[in-house]
Amino acid sequence: MRQKILSLVVFGLVNIGFVNIAQANIGYVDGLKLIELSPQGKQELATIAEEFAERTRELKARFERFKAAEAELEKNRLTMSDEEIAKRMAELREMQRKLRRDEREYNEDRTRRRNQGIAKLERVVTEATQSVAKRKKLDLVLQHGVVVYAAEKIHITDDVLAELKKRHKKK
Repeated sequence: MRQKILSLVVFGLVNIGFVNIAQANIGYVDGLKLIELSPQGKQELATIAEEFAERTRELKARFERFKAAEAELEKNRLTMSDEEIAKRMAELREMQRKLRRDEREYNEDRTRRRNQGIAKLERVVTEATQSVAKRKKLDLVLQHGVVVYAAEKIHITDDVLAELKKRHKKK
């Protein structure tokens, strides 16, 4: 998919005459790979895991207690009265309901925190990408189909604006 997007952008720029392919220096950055493999990314993901470690352990322990209580009920079901079975099943349903609610809250909190960390990392990756692009004298750098750097020589916004104004006057 990334290759298709890059190919379409390059083809489009070449086809409409804005970039001579022999003169264009184009780069591509896999931002997700950089977030996963960079020291900053690894550190941020480890920090998040550490922040949520206690809640992870607690939820896992509660889930194990729930499973054990469920297994105990099944094991002892034949020796229990109907009232006792009903009481234990109600307790299990309540335990499961609370567990699911807490797990949902945990997942939402962890996702929110991870998104905050990734947003911070994306800024760092973009800054590093722009620095490398300038050093390598690239004209255009794409990251997931989004331009993260464009040299002034291929920046055509003013030209397109002039063309739009010219076309508007003709109407």
